[in-house]
Amino acid sequence: MSRAGWELVAAALATGFAFFASVWVNAVSRLSHARARHLQELSPRRGAILVALANNPRPYLAATLLTMLLARVTATVLVADVAFHSRVPLAGVVTVAVMTFVLFQFAEIAPRTWVLERPDQVMLLAARPVWALGTALQPLVSLLIAINRVFLLILPGHGVPRGPVASEEEIMSMLEVAESEDVIETQERQMISSIFEFGDTVVREVMVPRPDMVCVDADADLDAVLDVMLTKGFTRVPVIRGNIDELIGIAHARDVMAAVRADGSRQTRHASDVMRDVMFVPEFKKTAELLRELQAGKTQMAVVVDEYGGVAGLVTMEDLLEEIVGEIVDEHDHDEPPLERLDDGSLRVIARFGVDELSELLDVDLPNADWDSVGGLVVGTLGRVPSEGDRVTVHGVELEVERMNGRRIGKVLVHAQPGPVDPTAPAAGS
Repeated sequence: MSRAGWELVAAALATGFAFFASVWVNAVSRLSHARARHLQELSPRRGAILVALANNPRPYLAATLLTMLLARVTATVLVADVAFHSRVPLAGVVTVAVMTFVLFQFAEIAPRTWVLERPDQVMLLAARPVWALGTALQPLVSLLIAINRVFLLILPGHGVPRGPVASEEEIMSMLEVAESEDVIETQERQMISSIFEFGDTVVREVMVPRPDMVCVDADADLDAVLDVMLTKGFTRVPVIRGNIDELIGIAHARDVMAAVRADGSRQTRHASDVMRDVMFVPEFKKTAELLRELQAGKTQMAVVVDEYGGVAGLVTMEDLLEEIVGEIVDEHDHDEPPLERLDDGSLRVIARFGVDELSELLDVDLPNADWDSVGGLVVGTLGRVPSEGDRVTVHGVELEVERMNGRRIGKVLVHAQPGPVDPTAPAAGS
């Protein structure tokens, strides 16, 4: 075989090595600690190497990049030598054009595609070669990394703290892609999204408001307390002394029934005799913190107080979990649905329906700085106690009071007006 033939064979081998080196680079670049630990369960030996690579990827990535560069340069130089010795017209231009096409196809597109389509398999295959290259070239790579640090000193952003590995927005985008490709189901994506929102939610947004609380007086006899529990379907009821701001404990159905059953002499006992201690929390406490405190305290309910020390509402473990998993309905729940879609395209919501939830449903940025609920938004915008039939328009969304419960709003009809809306336009009341 002629010299040109041997050089072309060597160029082909160098191109092939550049392909595998590019595969290894892409595999190591996409390797995370979580994926490495997952792969260790599938293949303990190679997975252990991947875990080591994930813990210190820089020297192994540098060694692989160096070999990939050498392979590409070698292939290009060999082809150029053949072209010049063969007196090919415009040999330099031809070499650049040919090698650009070859390396783009076989050392860029093909390796990246393989890694994207078979990431786990490729990472396991790349573990040992990358480890071997990094170990063999360790002295040279250490020198190159030290030189690289000098260049990094003059680059913009030096000394700025690194951001997170993946932001919340990036994770949400990955979840949407995974859902569209049927990797995860819609409910799973919604639950994960709810977990992110859960960390930013405050107790005030999920509590049962003060007017909706069902309480019993401390002097109420146990038969009356048990009747309230059976009628309302509650296992825990706050105990007050005179008024709701004097909330002194929680009556549990188990304690009430045990006391009633044990009261053989039929002596009258009161709610205050069986009540348990109550946990008080501020209304702007994070729900994630409260969940941990309820778990640690082995309790299911907490009373929410406002900035003045008055009772603002109560929150249960179920209320917190519903923020993650959605509405939990049991056999005692007979409440009206919080949201109904009507035939004309409008919505019927209960007054305590969240402003944030309505904004998300309508894809409109409704004001929520001063109000958590739709009822609060209506009252605040209207500026007075509403009557049935009153309407307000906020950012192109018309809210109509459908039902009043005394001085409180019960139901609201939501009519989204078509057409573009100026978010800076003032709200109009009627």
